[in-house]
Amino acid sequence: MSWKRQYVKLCDVADFGDPQLCAAVGEIEGRPAPRALSERKQWERGMLALALAERGSLHDEAAVLAIGAGTEPVLFWLANRVGMVTATDIYGEGKFAAVEAAESMLRNPAAFSPVDYRKDRLVVRHMDARCLEFPTGSFDAVYSLSSIEHFGSPQDIAGAAAEMGRVLKPGGIAVVVTECLVHLDPLDRAPVEFALPLGTLGRRRRTATLRRRVALGEAFTPREMESLIVRPSGLQLAQRLDVSLSPQSWDNLTTVHPSGRLEAATGRLDPHVLLKIHRSVFTSACLVLHKLPAPAPGPA
Repeated sequence: MSWKRQYVKLCDVADFGDPQLCAAVGEIEGRPAPRALSERKQWERGMLALALAERGSLHDEAAVLAIGAGTEPVLFWLANRVGMVTATDIYGEGKFAAVEAAESMLRNPAAFSPVDYRKDRLVVRHMDARCLEFPTGSFDAVYSLSSIEHFGSPQDIAGAAAEMGRVLKPGGIAVVVTECLVHLDPLDRAPVEFALPLGTLGRRRRTATLRRRVALGEAFTPREMESLIVRPSGLQLAQRLDVSLSPQSWDNLTTVHPSGRLEAATGRLDPHVLLKIHRSVFTSACLVLHKLPAPAPGPA
């Protein structure tokens, strides 16, 4: 199918004033539409909402799976628009347990909702994304917002992508938002990091390998997104990835210091688009994928 807008793209400050994105974000957050978005998370949720709406996935017969769902407000927004939303995460475990994946979400999801929602349309499950406990072809839509990059090794990430494709129905849509490197400095490449312990008597970046970076946290190059997410999923990108950025996106480049402190170029954290870690820069990237319908049976 043809799409009315470009969904497979990098987060760009030029999108932040888009009336449709702002309206979607206002609905998700349970407030009037903002005049402009302020940060990447809003962009991610808005892009998901618009993609699902344009694909025709928002209806009372639709089953939607959220992977690495945390307590995202989009879960509750979806519960008012589809037949069933299943939220999965390792609630109460891992480094996000105290922030975005509290164990209490399993017992009392309403405590995290910014809006009234149809409580019978949301199910919350403790589940590892690398081994989804659902039959093949169970869901009309599957999504993951800024989670897949935290799922472990490259093999773990590829396995989670394969599971995502497996549980999606033929003809279904998957939306994966992750972190994409828009500039990878040569000194941040894996072979260089791997060599550093050799020259520093093992004092720096002990966990680096020839293929795995450490200094950048968890972010992918466009080629890595293709090899670790798109191809293992068995799904097809709805559009070619647009890696262009408007010049304004660079105006408030935000440096992430080793302590976690954020230092924005303008002194303000919004609009929050591009982040610099070490020498390299990343932002969010939205991937919209679809599963080809099953071929029609041949003549008897």
